[in-house]
Parts: sequence; C-alpha cells; structure tokens
Amino acid sequence: AVWITPALLCALAYALYNIFIKKGSNSIHPVLGGVILQIVAALLGSLLLIMIVFRDGSDTLQFDQTGINWSIAAGVAVGAAEMLSFFVMGMGVQAMQAVPIIIGGSVMFGTILGAIWLHEILTYQGWLGVVLLVIGIVMVATDPGSGLGEGH
Repeated sequence: AVWITPALLCALAYALYNIFIKKGSNSIHPVLGGVILQIVAALLGSLLLIMIVFRDGSDTLQFDQTGINWSIAAGVAVGAAEMLSFFVMGMGVQAMQAVPIIIGGSVMFGTILGAIWLHEILTYQGWLGVVLLVIGIVMVATDPGSGLGEGH
C-alpha cells in the first residue's frame, strides 16, 4: 500500500522526537522544552507553508472553520503530550521503556477513540492486535530491569 512508507517515516520521526526529548529532559523545564519544541515546529511548518503558497498559490490551501477548530484542538493535545513527554523522560525513565508505552498507549487510545467517537470498525484481527499491544505495554511497563534514574 502506498501509505505504508510515509507512515513508517512518520513513526521514525516520532521515535527521533522521543529520543531527542529524552536527551534534553534532564537539562530543561518540561514546559520550556515543550514551548521551544512547538516554536521550532511552527517555524518549520510556516516555512513549508510559505513554499507551498509561492509554488502553487494560496488557492491550493483549502480549509473551513471545522478544519481550523480541529487543528486548534490537536495543537492543545500535542502541546500537552510534549510537555508530559519531557516530564516523564525527566523522571529518569529509560527511553526504551517510556517510548513504547507512550506511543503504544497512543495507538491503544487512538483505536478505542476511533471506535467510540468516529464509529470506525476493526475486525477481530485488528482488535487482537490491540490486545497484543496492550500486553506489550504491560510487559514493558513492568520490566524490572528498567528503573528510574538509569539510561541518561
């Protein structure tokens, strides 16, 4: 499927994002780290938007109030996620433990919310995958070899 390669690149970007947060979390306040991260992301996105407008014209940027409202809501959610990521990583949790729980938990919550809120449907195979993911999250979260204060 055409979407798998960009989806895997997105997953790699999320992994790098979490590793970079882990690397900086002991050296910056979680809110300041989150704000800096958001400023850099906004600057990068603004640069890309300017390039699109110059190349294709502003008429290519379709939007309506609903799209703007959901973008604002997503911004609030991602801002909270970024600051919470800095907070968790700053507690000394290993990246190889925190990242699977954060990302796997996101998949779990996203699947449940997709079913309840968006009325999307998975087959038994898909739900089995979610159950296996939850089992994996529990196994990673309870791994006795990964204690606080290690892995900096």
